[in-house]
Amino acid sequence: MRKLTIVTALSIFACTALCRAGDVVLSVDPDNVIGRIDEKIYGHFLEHIFHSVNGGLWGEMIWDRSFEGGATPEPQWSIDHDVLVQNSLGTNVRLLFGDPNWKDYEFTLEAEKVGGEEGFLVLFRAADDDHFYWLNLGGWGNIRHSLERGTKGQERWGTVGPRVDGKIEQNKWYRIRIRCEGPKIDVYLGDNRIIEFADEADRHLSGRVGVGTWATKARFRNLRVASLDGKTLYEGLPQIRSAPPTAHSWRAYGPGKVYSTSEGPLNCDLCKVVESQSPETGLGQGPLNLQKGQTYYGSLWARGSATEGLVVRLLDGDKTLARKVLPKPTENWQSFAFKLKPNTTAQNATIQVGVRGEGRVCVDQVSLMSADSKKTGGFRPDLLKAVADLKPPVIRWPGGCFASAYRWKDGIGPQHKRVKYPRSIWDDVDINSFGTDEFIRMCRAVGAEPLIVVNIGTQQWNGPGRRDAFIQEVKDWIEYCNGPANSTWGKVRADNGHPRPYGVKYWEIDNETWHMGAEQYAEWVSIFAQAMRQVDPGIKLAACGSGGYGDGTNGLAWNRIIIDRSAEMIDYLSIHHYENPNNFAQGPRRYEDFFRRTGELIARSANPRLKIYVSEWNAQSTDWRTGLYCGGLLNAFERSGDTVEMGGPALFLRHSSAKAWDNAFINFDHRTWFPAPNYVVMKLWREHYAPLQVQTDGDSGPLNGSASKTANGAKLYYKVVNPAQEPVSVELNVKGRFSIGSAAMQVISVDSLEARNTLDEPNRIRPVAAEVKTDGQSIRFTMPGFSAAVVSINRR
Repeated sequence: MRKLTIVTALSIFACTALCRAGDVVLSVDPDNVIGRIDEKIYGHFLEHIFHSVNGGLWGEMIWDRSFEGGATPEPQWSIDHDVLVQNSLGTNVRLLFGDPNWKDYEFTLEAEKVGGEEGFLVLFRAADDDHFYWLNLGGWGNIRHSLERGTKGQERWGTVGPRVDGKIEQNKWYRIRIRCEGPKIDVYLGDNRIIEFADEADRHLSGRVGVGTWATKARFRNLRVASLDGKTLYEGLPQIRSAPPTAHSWRAYGPGKVYSTSEGPLNCDLCKVVESQSPETGLGQGPLNLQKGQTYYGSLWARGSATEGLVVRLLDGDKTLARKVLPKPTENWQSFAFKLKPNTTAQNATIQVGVRGEGRVCVDQVSLMSADSKKTGGFRPDLLKAVADLKPPVIRWPGGCFASAYRWKDGIGPQHKRVKYPRSIWDDVDINSFGTDEFIRMCRAVGAEPLIVVNIGTQQWNGPGRRDAFIQEVKDWIEYCNGPANSTWGKVRADNGHPRPYGVKYWEIDNETWHMGAEQYAEWVSIFAQAMRQVDPGIKLAACGSGGYGDGTNGLAWNRIIIDRSAEMIDYLSIHHYENPNNFAQGPRRYEDFFRRTGELIARSANPRLKIYVSEWNAQSTDWRTGLYCGGLLNAFERSGDTVEMGGPALFLRHSSAKAWDNAFINFDHRTWFPAPNYVVMKLWREHYAPLQVQTDGDSGPLNGSASKTANGAKLYYKVVNPAQEPVSVELNVKGRFSIGSAAMQVISVDSLEARNTLDEPNRIRPVAAEVKTDGQSIRFTMPGFSAAVVSINRR
């Protein structure tokens, strides 16, 4: 008996009740081709999220090199007299306080939105960062109020109870009251009860309270927690930790002072001031992974005075591995280049930038990159190989949400002249080291076609502004990528070292624009599509589709409006869905049904050639449930080749320091990386891609399978997932003119649905060879419970 986890038991029992395991007999007819499978369903999506690029794939070893406060900055909480202030536009900013043993109580407060795009998060019964409720007021682009519940094992919070339409206005104080008694939760906004809910599922019955925001600045006052008999349990303002004297990634050393200043930085908003006293004062950062004999190329910008100049060194603890003394700075900003070659390997080393003797020096734009990264064109070699090994035919970039505020002109040209991303998001303030040119270079290195998502200037992400300015910005971007070297922006590209046009074919018109409403977004699609095709008539355009499956405003209803009003202007409908990992068995089937229903809308539209692009998909975990879901959904893509042409899961890469979204394919720290189960399965499926879908007949029981053959007909593949607990014996009978020569099988099977790879054990989940028996035109094999496999059949 396999080990079952409590969190998945219900879904497993539901699956096995619906489809009994046992013997399955199927026939495959390679002569009967029923559709084509586009290899772009095996595409990927690279977003600047949780240091996937800045601190990850891009080979720059220094975090927050421009001292803008990136790399998981501290939330900007402060006290202003009797008001608690949150002054950051970061996402998922929370502050918890109170007694974790509180059970039944009322939490009352007042809140004011100061800026940003959403409203408030009010937390209650919060045991920790995994177990909590929060009231999300003005969420989902400031259109809805709802309760959300976080439960460990879900890997991400989810809506519970009723959803109430509503928005939070700026510069207006709101009275909020939350009453919780046993499973019952009542929410009041002003004098009106807006939510009444009794949680009978994974309910939380005790915990602290808190406040927070999502991409919004806010103020809170009159915070009070009282028992249901009126006794005050808490009243006042929570204690705020003082901000660190340097950015999160940096630490000061020496007898002098190190602090940030906005006076005259090299670029962006801030630089560091080092007021040195003898013998030396400076700042350092770690951990760095250094290899003996490897050369590390670095630079920094400085201005000021130092009696004995500057120094950079690499340390392993107190041991110096390499050191370089730099000249004295002057009053003007000056770049100092250096090379360091450590005399030993150190996985947790530190770099120091010091001011020697007496002096006052401003420092900005510190950089360090290994010779191996230089050779790849600026990418971390092991992560670049991890991407390349998936053979992605297309990669979407730069977001996701990141795209909706992205200003592409801030990310081209010399590194020291680039401007930071306009907000803190996903644990970072990105300084645009990785821009258009680096993205195209990376795509070329791994053999992928680039797909660029453009910012159309929505007010929710960019504030008030002129739409015409964003139309021009998008047109300039297309010209930068595809225009000749003598065009206005083609010349800028050429001056940046790339005289030949990039020829970017695929473009997407912003991301998750559901806050606009389908009608308004369709109007903008018309305007932007016409403008974009004026620059390059040969491009292919994608418009935002739904964010889930169903008949509601974020499902078929949204898709119907976009298809009805925009189909003739676009080539792809870009849809998203993130699945609860407990639904690894039935989730792919339900989403496949949604493809079909959306495809029926397309077939009746003015552009029946329009295709679906599943540009964000995944199950929200990195345990084996995600692998099973991945295989099942990829099979759904293959079976839906008449409708689905392109795909791209998220997350692609994620640094181990990330606070949320534990579902990435490639997971890494500063030393190494590991593949999640979705990576392992998708790599196996991609290695056995074939373009021709062939007919399969018979009752497959619990199995989710797809049969395909190569263009020359020499190989036949059967990709199959067994999401049931019990093993399944399979007999596969091959019909027609295809004569079996040999067969092989690779299977991924583990002892627990909780199984996962880790940094210390990166290959626990992997494909292994399994027994396949051939008898004439029949093949027999066994699918273990909770397994995924590819059977390869060679024609004689």
